[in-house]
Amino acid sequence: MHLLAISDVHTDFQENRLLLEQIPDTQHRDDALIVAGDISDRYAIIAATLAFLRAKFRHVFYVPGNHELWVRKEPYTSVDKFRRILDLCDTLGVHTRPAKIEGVWIVPLLSWYQASFDTENSGDATTLDGWADFYCCRWPGRVTDVAEFFLALNQPHLKSYGGPVVSFSHFLPRRDLLPSIERLRFKGLPKVAGCAELDRQIRQLNSSIHVFGHSHISCDRVIDGVRYVQNPLKYPRERLFSGLPLKTIAEVNGEEIKTAEEA
Repeated sequence: MHLLAISDVHTDFQENRLLLEQIPDTQHRDDALIVAGDISDRYAIIAATLAFLRAKFRHVFYVPGNHELWVRKEPYTSVDKFRRILDLCDTLGVHTRPAKIEGVWIVPLLSWYQASFDTENSGDATTLDGWADFYCCRWPGRVTDVAEFFLALNQPHLKSYGGPVVSFSHFLPRRDLLPSIERLRFKGLPKVAGCAELDRQIRQLNSSIHVFGHSHISCDRVIDGVRYVQNPLKYPRERLFSGLPLKTIAEVNGEEIKTAEEA
């Protein structure tokens, strides 16, 4: 079985929906796909996209990104929408909780970002005036720190799994997974990119591979024994490639993870 990854599919855009439709009907019937967040803010598109992927893959794993939790004019909070999306995934057979596949544990980690992630204080806060999360997310009063709220939901799953672990999140777990501020087009990104505590959870899980999304910056590197992978579809205007970039990150066989580089 192959384990594949993608993030930031943004199927609000017709161009991205058409790319997903290129996935063959039978090629991945025995494979598993990790979707590391940001499908759409529209519930109907989230549902249609996950149902489509579920029909193509033996297993689909998913965590919501920030776009999914925009509520705009809906009469409920972002937490209510989050719960509704998890219920949808249960109905579709999409994994949002840890599951053992061919001897390997795939562990979703919920997350949000914290401004303290920008340890160098290099991000330009003045560029965040139009950051949609600040206007389109609505949190209940009991949620005073959004990142801590989601980190706490991971706590029951932070344990020894007695076998190889592949974890994934939407947001970045380490600042060094972002380029330096000079190389970033969006200068405010470090302040809305990730959460350092997330990496401590990854280490607690003893993950071999961690998949993430959000920054739309492709990544595949090993840091302190963990392989970090981002494989974003991105917005159509950002893409310099053609075709659908599904990335095989591992072969799963019994109790071993064979990385794509070793295959």
